[in-house]
Amino acid sequence: MRPRIAPLCGMMLGLGVAAAFAGPTPQTAPSGPATNGAIVCKVLEVHTDEQEGVTLVLFHQGEKSEGPRLGALLRGHDGARVEFETSAGHPQPATLFRIGACFGRGLLVFRAGSAQLSKGEQFWLRFPQER
Repeated sequence: MRPRIAPLCGMMLGLGVAAAFAGPTPQTAPSGPATNGAIVCKVLEVHTDEQEGVTLVLFHQGEKSEGPRLGALLRGHDGARVEFETSAGHPQPATLFRIGACFGRGLLVFRAGSAQLSKGEQFWLRFPQER
Protein backbone atom coordinates (compact mmCIF):
# COMPACT_ATOMS: atom_id res chain seq x y z
CA MET A 1 0.00 0.00 0.00
CA ARG A 2 2.91 2.38 0.62
CA PRO A 3 3.86 2.73 -3.10
CA ARG A 4 0.41 4.18 -3.86
CA ILE A 5 0.75 6.91 -1.23
CA ALA A 6 3.45 8.93 -3.04
CA PRO A 7 1.31 9.47 -6.18
CA LEU A 8 -1.61 10.39 -3.94
CA CYS A 9 0.52 13.06 -2.23
CA GLY A 10 1.63 14.45 -5.58
CA MET A 11 -1.96 14.62 -6.76
CA MET A 12 -3.00 16.30 -3.51
CA LEU A 13 -0.20 18.87 -3.90
CA GLY A 14 -1.47 19.66 -7.39
CA LEU A 15 -5.03 19.98 -6.13
CA GLY A 16 -3.81 22.18 -3.28
CA VAL A 17 -2.13 24.57 -5.72
CA ALA A 18 -5.29 24.67 -7.83
CA ALA A 19 -7.41 25.31 -4.74
CA ALA A 20 -5.16 28.20 -3.72
CA PHE A 21 -6.16 30.00 -6.91
CA ALA A 22 -9.83 29.09 -6.59
CA GLY A 23 -10.44 31.37 -3.59
CA PRO A 24 -11.12 30.72 0.07
CA THR A 25 -13.00 27.63 1.17
CA PRO A 26 -15.46 28.02 4.04
CA GLN A 27 -14.27 26.20 7.13
CA THR A 28 -16.35 24.78 9.93
CA ALA A 29 -14.62 25.26 13.28
CA PRO A 30 -15.19 22.61 15.93
CA SER A 31 -17.66 23.65 18.57
CA GLY A 32 -16.72 24.19 22.18
CA PRO A 33 -13.39 24.91 23.82
CA ALA A 34 -10.35 22.77 23.22
CA THR A 35 -9.49 20.34 25.96
CA ASN A 36 -5.96 20.38 27.24
CA GLY A 37 -3.61 19.01 24.58
CA ALA A 38 -6.16 18.86 21.74
CA ILE A 39 -5.22 20.17 18.31
CA VAL A 40 -7.51 21.41 15.54
CA CYS A 41 -7.13 19.48 12.29
CA LYS A 42 -8.64 19.90 8.83
CA VAL A 43 -10.02 17.11 6.63
CA LEU A 44 -8.41 16.75 3.20
CA GLU A 45 -10.14 13.56 2.00
CA VAL A 46 -12.72 11.08 3.29
CA HIS A 47 -13.20 7.54 2.00
CA THR A 48 -15.62 4.95 3.34
CA ASP A 49 -15.71 1.25 2.53
CA GLU A 50 -19.11 0.05 3.71
CA GLN A 51 -18.30 -3.57 2.88
CA GLU A 52 -15.24 -3.54 5.17
CA GLY A 53 -16.94 -1.21 7.65
CA VAL A 54 -14.20 1.44 7.81
CA THR A 55 -13.80 5.14 7.12
CA LEU A 56 -10.41 6.70 6.28
CA VAL A 57 -9.80 10.41 6.80
CA LEU A 58 -6.67 12.09 5.45
CA PHE A 59 -5.99 15.33 7.35
CA HIS A 60 -3.47 18.00 8.27
CA GLN A 61 -3.33 20.83 10.80
CA GLY A 62 -6.22 23.27 11.05
CA GLU A 63 -3.93 26.23 11.72
CA LYS A 64 -0.66 26.66 9.84
CA SER A 65 1.15 27.58 13.05
CA GLU A 66 0.28 24.15 14.51
CA GLY A 67 2.11 22.25 11.73
CA PRO A 68 5.30 21.49 13.69
CA ARG A 69 3.32 20.41 16.76
CA LEU A 70 1.07 18.11 14.73
CA GLY A 71 4.10 16.64 12.96
CA ALA A 72 5.73 15.77 16.27
CA LEU A 73 2.50 14.27 17.61
CA LEU A 74 2.05 12.17 14.46
CA ARG A 75 5.62 10.84 14.71
CA GLY A 76 5.13 9.97 18.37
CA HIS A 77 1.71 8.33 18.00
CA ASP A 78 1.83 6.41 14.70
CA GLY A 79 -0.56 3.46 15.06
CA ALA A 80 -2.01 4.75 18.35
CA ARG A 81 -5.62 4.85 19.47
CA VAL A 82 -6.78 8.48 19.58
CA GLU A 83 -10.01 10.38 19.94
CA PHE A 84 -11.48 13.00 17.63
CA GLU A 85 -14.44 15.30 18.04
CA THR A 86 -16.45 16.76 15.18
CA SER A 87 -18.46 19.98 15.19
CA ALA A 88 -21.38 17.85 16.44
CA GLY A 89 -19.47 17.58 19.72
CA HIS A 90 -19.33 13.80 20.10
CA PRO A 91 -15.93 12.21 20.83
CA GLN A 92 -15.10 9.20 18.66
CA PRO A 93 -12.30 6.63 18.93
CA ALA A 94 -9.99 6.05 15.96
CA THR A 95 -6.60 4.69 15.04
CA LEU A 96 -4.07 7.23 13.84
CA PHE A 97 -1.39 6.67 11.20
CA ARG A 98 1.31 9.07 10.07
CA ILE A 99 1.63 9.37 6.30
CA GLY A 100 5.41 9.33 5.93
CA ALA A 101 5.43 10.30 2.24
CA CYS A 102 3.37 13.46 2.93
CA PHE A 103 4.83 15.97 5.38
CA GLY A 104 2.41 16.76 8.22
CA ARG A 105 -0.39 14.45 7.08
CA GLY A 106 -2.25 11.95 9.21
CA LEU A 107 -4.77 9.22 8.52
CA LEU A 108 -7.66 8.42 10.87
CA VAL A 109 -9.24 4.98 10.62
CA PHE A 110 -12.57 4.39 12.36
CA ARG A 111 -15.76 2.35 12.15
CA ALA A 112 -17.94 3.43 9.20
CA GLY A 113 -21.08 5.23 10.29
CA SER A 114 -19.78 6.08 13.77
CA ALA A 115 -19.02 9.70 12.79
CA GLN A 116 -19.35 11.98 9.79
CA LEU A 117 -16.53 14.18 8.53
CA SER A 118 -16.46 16.08 5.24
CA LYS A 119 -13.70 17.56 3.12
CA GLY A 120 -12.69 20.96 4.54
CA GLU A 121 -14.26 20.29 7.95
CA GLN A 122 -12.23 20.90 11.08
CA PHE A 123 -12.18 18.64 14.12
CA TRP A 124 -10.39 18.31 17.46
CA LEU A 125 -7.80 15.56 17.72
CA ARG A 126 -6.80 14.28 21.16
CA PHE A 127 -3.84 12.06 21.94
CA PRO A 128 -3.84 9.62 24.89
CA GLN A 129 -1.04 11.31 26.88
CA GLU A 130 -2.20 14.82 25.95
CA ARG A 131 -5.50 14.88 27.87
